Amino acid sequence: MNDLTRELRFSPLSADDETTVGQWLRLLADSAGDVPGSAPPCTADMTGSLRFPPPATKLEDWVVRHDGHGGRVVGALRLALPDGADGARVDQLLVRPELRRRGIGRALYGRAVDIAAGHGRSALAATVVEELPGGPARDPGPAAFAAAMGAERSSVPAGVHQWLDLEVHDPLADGVPSVPAGYSLVTWGTITPDAYAVRVSVLEQSLGDEAFDEDQEVETSYAREFETMRVGRGRRAYHTGVVHEASGRLAGYTSVSKTTGNPAYALQGMTVVHRAHRGHRLGMLLKLANLAYVLRHEPAVRLVETANAEDNHAMIAVNAAMGFVPYERWVSWTGLVGSGD
Repeated sequence: MNDLTRELRFSPLSADDETTVGQWLRLLADSAGDVPGSAPPCTADMTGSLRFPPPATKLEDWVVRHDGHGGRVVGALRLALPDGADGARVDQLLVRPELRRRGIGRALYGRAVDIAAGHGRSALAATVVEELPGGPARDPGPAAFAAAMGAERSSVPAGVHQWLDLEVHDPLADGVPSVPAGYSLVTWGTITPDAYAVRVSVLEQSLGDEAFDEDQEVETSYAREFETMRVGRGRRAYHTGVVHEASGRLAGYTSVSKTTGNPAYALQGMTVVHRAHRGHRLGMLLKLANLAYVLRHEPAVRLVETANAEDNHAMIAVNAAMGFVPYERWVSWTGLVGSGD
């Protein structure tokens, strides 16, 4: 152990500790350049995340201080522990840029291993940003660090991270396509109306692939908890759905959300169409109609990001047709708890 790591002090990060939260937010801001072009961290969103975790997930947030740097925060760790899972997920492992490659990252990883083991988890997973052929250069350091900690690339398909720059390409130049006969569009904001809550949950949980039995019981609490998280983190959301008029059921929907602090940035989230209604270009219709809906309420939006598994060729093609450009791959790495000791 070198002198730097001897002087490290770990402590849980509490939302009530304003001084430490402020130092953590500064660390996030100073690390934003790790992935050039990404949205800057939003203060309201990140502070809210300390009080409002994702549904069915416990978060362990820790900071590490260094006595030689005035006891200030020099690194941070966020470990996500999904209910009922065998593994834990490293959502954040950051070290101040000027103090990297001096053992702090390894110490944070060791703390992650200890926390995961304490919760009975057998593995750690993390998403690492890697360069796409022909895409912008990306730092190979995170992948090298994961390998040094004993992690390996997961068999889970990588994600393709895409961006739409509305100042370069306007997918609405020709307007929103006509709605096919037998269907109609509906819109809603951050909170899903009760009339659509069950159907949204069915579509989300099955990704549109399962038959819908109107008598089956559907768990909607996840969707409601997700809305609670959004509101608590100051996020806004915009949804457009397509209704099959003959049955009166929601056949598909799409969602775009955004944070309070980044007026120019938006996130394209879930887009799903039930398999019985595919083949009518409803996915493209939903995305374009919802983008128009977003811009009516958020005219400052200029950049829209999205991600899809790289084997989801259909949705990636829809995104490309809208003008989304692939920037990087999000690759899952996994290591057994204890493998980094």
